Amino acid sequence: MALDGPPKSPNPIKKPDEYREVDYLMCSQCGTPCYVFEMDGSRITEATCLVCGNDEVRLFNMGEEAGSDDE
Repeated sequence: MALDGPPKSPNPIKKPDEYREVDYLMCSQCGTPCYVFEMDGSRITEATCLVCGNDEVRLFNMGEEAGSDDE
């Protein structure tokens, strides 16, 4: 009897939203993608736009998820 390891699940387990990786944030003031930010789970804790100087966390939106190529 050969063992092939644990049985494979037909549906891969997706990460909860709190663990998704965000590549960048979008500055709501100037529309620039911003790469200088800190997150705690799915919450933005710090962000800075290097173009317009915006550092108000509430004025940033989530960018694209890493690895999502839905074209």
